[in-house]
Amino acid sequence: MSSSLRNKLVSLAALTVAATSALGAAPASAAAPSVASIAMSQVGNDCSPYNSMGACSHAWCADFARWVWGQAGADNTSVLNAAAASFYTYGKQYGTFHTTAPQVGDAVLYDNDGSVADGEANHVNLVVKVSADGTKIQTVGGNESRGVRYRDWFDWKTNTNPLNAGRVMGFISPKGVVDTTEADEPAPVSAVGDLTGDGKPDLLARADSGSGTLWIYPGAGNGHFGARIDNGSWSGMERVSGVGDVTGDGRADVAAVEKSTGKLWIYPGQTNGHLGARVDNSGGWGDIRITGSKDLNGDGRGDLLAVEESTGKLWMYPGQANGHFGARVQAGTSWDEMTPVGSAGDLTGDGRNDVAAVEDATGKLFVYPGLGNGQLGARVQAGTGGWDEMTSISGAGDYTGDGKDDLIAREGNGKLWIYPGQDNGQLGARIDNGGGWNFTA
Repeated sequence: MSSSLRNKLVSLAALTVAATSALGAAPASAAAPSVASIAMSQVGNDCSPYNSMGACSHAWCADFARWVWGQAGADNTSVLNAAAASFYTYGKQYGTFHTTAPQVGDAVLYDNDGSVADGEANHVNLVVKVSADGTKIQTVGGNESRGVRYRDWFDWKTNTNPLNAGRVMGFISPKGVVDTTEADEPAPVSAVGDLTGDGKPDLLARADSGSGTLWIYPGAGNGHFGARIDNGSWSGMERVSGVGDVTGDGRADVAAVEKSTGKLWIYPGQTNGHLGARVDNSGGWGDIRITGSKDLNGDGRGDLLAVEESTGKLWMYPGQANGHFGARVQAGTSWDEMTPVGSAGDLTGDGRNDVAAVEDATGKLFVYPGLGNGQLGARVQAGTGGWDEMTSISGAGDYTGDGKDDLIAREGNGKLWIYPGQDNGQLGARIDNGGGWNFTA
């Protein structure tokens, strides 16, 4: 997702789960919160609420999964222990182990040797969403990159998992919990160009729960934002992102995927904080990781970036001047272990727009200089580890008023930060925009 960030353009579910007993099960109830929503609400935590040994002294992925199942009211969680393979034992004992058709709420076992029947497994995490065709899943797990992490779509059948923990060996459903409710997909917080007509870039924010209201926060030009503007219910959409100008009217636009059809729509920006009549880009975008990008090929129009999960290739879809996109161009390889940052803008100061990404294995932030032809140069490290703990990173705009493009990032606790660009691929001291950016309606 993939890293904890994928697409993500992410936020957390608003559920608060008491953690007074790290491994105790909540009473089974039809009204118990879902496994997926509980797991999502814990993203960003360290091991302390779940670890049966009271410290991060051993691998605690199984402790986390057991805790979540217990909070959701699953039966017989006392069978589980700190070993990931105990979930295989649970599944065989209660008849819930299966190797096809993953369900939301299932535990996922990973191993290298092709079998978990030997009583060994490298890792376990939890399914929070399943693609329409059942080939891809999103997960949340403990003991991933030093904490509880969300992982975006990966194809479990072709073993392109983001964890370096081996292949998917199977799924285990929790006894006594019917959890077909998918976790709310984390809400994007996305940089976007000037939608209010004041010459300053703005910010998009929304959630997938409730009415899914889309808000535009006018940039104030000092690293902060003004009073938000309501753009109505967007509950039927996902992967909402600023995309630059692809309609040819000189104003920034917004891209979004329709959940029910997989269609990609472009919403033309206006100068009053609202959006115009959308442009249909047809279907097939439902399970593709896409993010908007400021002009990468030098034609003055915004583009789309997409990671092809099966090959790790990074593709650029060049924007045209009619709200549509041209034939894709390969922009990189080995991106299956990277999480692209939406619309990074010019972070190197050479007048060309760049791409930023978080490396899954290390949590480091890298800037890939754009060459102005849709291709990318040698990457520059822009930040040490810890960027995988951010639930949303976006850019493409001067939010501080110094003439340099900046990055916007949100922490798991809902705090929003502006990181000023320095024109050399590096970032300055961040500006605090307070908490509350994990809202769900």
